[in-house]
Amino acid sequence: MMIKTLFAALFAASTLSAQAATVELSGSAVASIGQTFTLDVLLLQPFDGERAGDELLTFGMDLSFDSGLLKLLGVSLGSGWDDDSAFTGLILSGSAFPGVADNGQTSLTLATLSFEVLGAGSTSVGLSGLSANSFDQGLIYQMSPTLDIQATHALALAVPEPGSYAMMLAGLGLLSLAVRRRG
Repeated sequence: MMIKTLFAALFAASTLSAQAATVELSGSAVASIGQTFTLDVLLLQPFDGERAGDELLTFGMDLSFDSGLLKLLGVSLGSGWDDDSAFTGLILSGSAFPGVADNGQTSLTLATLSFEVLGAGSTSVGLSGLSANSFDQGLIYQMSPTLDIQATHALALAVPEPGSYAMMLAGLGLLSLAVRRRG
C-alpha cells in the first residue's frame, strides 16, 4: 500500500505545471577598454507551465552595473514593445497591447543594452524585477501571477594589447636596421 501511495504522489508531482520562464542576458563575456558591446535581454520559455495560453502584457526591471567600469550608451526595446521607462522610472520597462500571445515561442527578445568599457577588471551586469518592490516590476501576464526576474552576466574587462603582428614587424625592422649599421 505504501508503494502505491508513493507512485501516485510521484505521478501527481510529474504532471503539475511549473513555470520555466527565465530572463537571460546574452552577449560577450570579454571586452577591452574603449570598446562597445551589447547584451540582449532574452525571455526564455515565456509560456511554459502555468502561463501556457496566456499573454505577456508588460515587463519592468532595474539595471545594475559598475558605472566606474561601464557606461550605458542606450536601451533598445525588442520588436513590438513600447518604451514605458518615462512612466515607471525603470531603465527597462515595456508594454505591448494587445499583449504578446503564446504562439509556441521558445524565446522573446525584450531589449538590447549597449555599453562602453571605461576601465579594466571583473564586473557584472544585473537585472532585477521584483513585484514586492513595485507593482510595475517583473513579467506581468494577463491571467497569471507576476513573475519576478533575476539575471546577471559576468564580464572580464581588459586593457587592449597591441597587435602581435605589429610588434613582430617593428622588432624585425629594428633588427634589420641594426644589421645594416654593423655591415
